[in-house]
Amino acid sequence: MRERRATGRGRGAPPADDLLSSSVEALAVLLDAGIAPRSAWQHAGAEARHPAIVRVAALIGAGTPPAEALAAASVRGDGGGLAAIAAAWDVAEQAGAALAPALRGAAESLRDRADAERDVATALAGPRATARLMAWLPVVGVVMAYVIGVDVVGALIGGPLGWAAGIGGAVLLLGGRAWTRRLLCDASRSGPVAGAGQDLVAIALAGGLSAPAACAIAEDAAHRAGLAVQVTGDGSVARVLGIAERAGAPAIESLTAEARQERRTARADGRRKAELLAVRLLLPLGVCVLPAFVLLGVVPVVLAMMSSTFAGLG
Repeated sequence: MRERRATGRGRGAPPADDLLSSSVEALAVLLDAGIAPRSAWQHAGAEARHPAIVRVAALIGAGTPPAEALAAASVRGDGGGLAAIAAAWDVAEQAGAALAPALRGAAESLRDRADAERDVATALAGPRATARLMAWLPVVGVVMAYVIGVDVVGALIGGPLGWAAGIGGAVLLLGGRAWTRRLLCDASRSGPVAGAGQDLVAIALAGGLSAPAACAIAEDAAHRAGLAVQVTGDGSVARVLGIAERAGAPAIESLTAEARQERRTARADGRRKAELLAVRLLLPLGVCVLPAFVLLGVVPVVLAMMSSTFAGLG
């Protein structure tokens, strides 16, 4: 069953990635203090506010190795956050790199994604309120018709034109709401963890591996954790490694900088997508909501007037 990323989705609550990164940073502090990984996980799990961390700590407490527990928990899905932690831990263990810096890097990427999520939520506040208001427009039309004395139900069921208007208006109203909901969900959906591929290769290089071996281990770990990154096919990773090889310079800092730039780009893309939503919401408004208002709020008035006119003539 897919775990909802709504761990921090309540109004005023922090994004789930914030809760996850806080727990991981606390875990890194414990590891830096010399506490064994298994004990560190138990302490972190006892204070964690993210259910995935609690679940991982329980698995580790039952005897599952940390890398396996993280991979098993990340398969259930949390939008990629736990998968990034699992892959970072796996790469650090395989490469012999220090666990604490690897976890801090993964936590930083999740914190950046949480900031981007907040930016998008802020940008979506206006369009979301507009969508809710417009969705009630056909209902307001029906109420207004009743206020002026029109028998809306009688007009809608009194003949084939009324039935057609009622059914068509209801279909358009429901379709408009579904369309609007889909647009809002698409705009607010979190993407993969930006820069994760570069971070994983940097962790492997910090363990003293060669560039090809680092890429292979990073790709392997990402696949096992279910993280949606492709290291060997990532042009930016290959470019940074190529420059470092030609210049005889270390590639770790360049990879880290490239990962940060990718996260900044993802954050800007999220804001741009949210701003475009205000324009895209005009489509369901014009195609569905306004026609539904006409069919449910205006047509019954016209039909009732025509019916009373013909009755008077008769």
